[in-house]
Amino acid sequence: MIINKKVYLVLIMSLSFIGCASMKRLEKAIFKNSALSNINPAPAKMSPPELVSDAQLIDPVYNRTQADYHYTLGEALSLDGQSNKAIEEFKLTLIYDPQSASVRLRLAAEYIKQGLMSEAIEQAELAIESDPTSLDGRLLLGGLYSTLRMYDIAMKQYNYLSIQYPDNTDIPIYIGALYAEQKRYDESEETFLNLTKHPKNEAPAKAYYYLGRVRSQREGKKHLKNAEKAYLTAMTLEPENEDFVSALSQLYQKMDQEDKAFKLLVSYQDKFGPKKSIARTLSVMYLEKEEYAKALKQLELVEGFEPDNLNIKVKIALILIEQKDYNNAITKLEEIIRVAPESDKIRFYLGAVYEEVKKPELAIQHFSVITEASVYFSEAAIHTSYLYKTIGDISSSVKTIEEAIKKKNDVPQFYTFYASLLDDLKEYNKAINMLDKAVTIFPENAQIRFFLGSMWDRKGDKDKTIEHMNKVLEIDEQHVQALNYLAYTYAEKGDQLSLAEELAFKALGASPDDGYILDTVGWVLFKQGRYEEAIKYLEAAYKNVSTESIIAEHLGDAYFRFELMDKAMKMYLKAVSVAEDEGRIRAIQTKITTIERQKDLRRPASTPKK
Repeated sequence: MIINKKVYLVLIMSLSFIGCASMKRLEKAIFKNSALSNINPAPAKMSPPELVSDAQLIDPVYNRTQADYHYTLGEALSLDGQSNKAIEEFKLTLIYDPQSASVRLRLAAEYIKQGLMSEAIEQAELAIESDPTSLDGRLLLGGLYSTLRMYDIAMKQYNYLSIQYPDNTDIPIYIGALYAEQKRYDESEETFLNLTKHPKNEAPAKAYYYLGRVRSQREGKKHLKNAEKAYLTAMTLEPENEDFVSALSQLYQKMDQEDKAFKLLVSYQDKFGPKKSIARTLSVMYLEKEEYAKALKQLELVEGFEPDNLNIKVKIALILIEQKDYNNAITKLEEIIRVAPESDKIRFYLGAVYEEVKKPELAIQHFSVITEASVYFSEAAIHTSYLYKTIGDISSSVKTIEEAIKKKNDVPQFYTFYASLLDDLKEYNKAINMLDKAVTIFPENAQIRFFLGSMWDRKGDKDKTIEHMNKVLEIDEQHVQALNYLAYTYAEKGDQLSLAEELAFKALGASPDDGYILDTVGWVLFKQGRYEEAIKYLEAAYKNVSTESIIAEHLGDAYFRFELMDKAMKMYLKAVSVAEDEGRIRAIQTKITTIERQKDLRRPASTPKK
């Protein structure tokens, strides 16, 4: 039977060397060398079952064949990620080969994967009973004891091995690591320094590397400088070792020498080509510098090493989106969604990118798959409803948002977006009824209250509008939309114009480039008869929003009152050209007719009409 020693040797290192804090949850594990402590025990000692004839035992060849079969199956299940089933097969292996220390160690390694430390320790101890000099068994047992902070017992395992295998240069690494974990740094450093001089040590660079790791954990500049020296020595001995370079770059970052860390990694990559850990670190550093093109190059290198790593693919896609390279972003996201079709995050990103490239049907296709259980549901539903509106399917737009509210009625944005749709449909009563219910659910939501006030304005009830806008300002006194709306409503009524001016200028202070607020300020001044001042703000408003009919009309009114007839005529004509409401068009045309008549009255009788 061939035993894959790497399986549990890797686990030993992850348990026993510096940095096993992630295993702290196992400290409370209770274990005893008793069947009572093991809820899923493997047999300690078991003889093969007898045949019908008491005089004959099962053929040893059969035992060997069965043991090999179950072991091979256990390995395959383990590689497939089916750890529970793998454990069962390894336990069956022990039925046919109960004295095998190597099988017990393999079973222990599988228990470790599941965090079952007491079971792992039990099997490791039984392996040692079968083979007291087992190097792998005692290393594993030492690592397990260390994980549970049973340092003295762990050290006994390593000390035993150091006597049995004096030429083995791996054992001092475990001893040095165990000292470091106990913060016995002087003893740890001495262990690694001795290892650098060990006559049988064919890889002293590794000893210097571990020495650097220990020193980098100590407080004080002196220890950090000494750690740097150790890493540099390791790199001199093995210049192509990426672990050494990565460790030194991390040390430089800890010493606030970011540029030094960056130059080290770039230099290494230039000399020795792409390495996964180097590219990964450089990608993070480039992202922090917002150098997205360079970060993308590094992530693509990492992807080459890990072609199935979806997290790397997502990062690449996000950079492509940031660079507005939408087509390549879509290609990458579609690649991910084929592997992970259940990913709501990728669905949302795909929908957003398709929306950006003006492919609303494809965007809707991805957004609509996202269910109410997802954190992306709210935004996806609003985007879907909006996209239906943009393609002229107002019925589907309304249906989408209504269904979203039924599925998840605690999202205030649903109600405000629904109100905007009903506004477009001029279904003001329905919007008011819906928003009346919404304000009882969200009494402190200023935006819902604002939409309710605007719906009353659509109905022509200025008093109700003022009532609700004042309630908005009670909730949020800096609500710019409500400040502007209330000021404009007072101006339209010709009421409380001083208060209207105060509100309008407060809104303008918060949003000085907003064309609609500039229009409100100008209109309030106009209503006060301050036409010259009004023109200044209305011209600024028109400059910012030249396609809004009401703004052009207001500026025309100010020009008219200031007796700038040609300018007034120009604005009225502009207002008519962009107006959509027939009533407003007729009203503006009346103003145009008035100017034309005044021109006729002022023209001398002898002057012919042009």
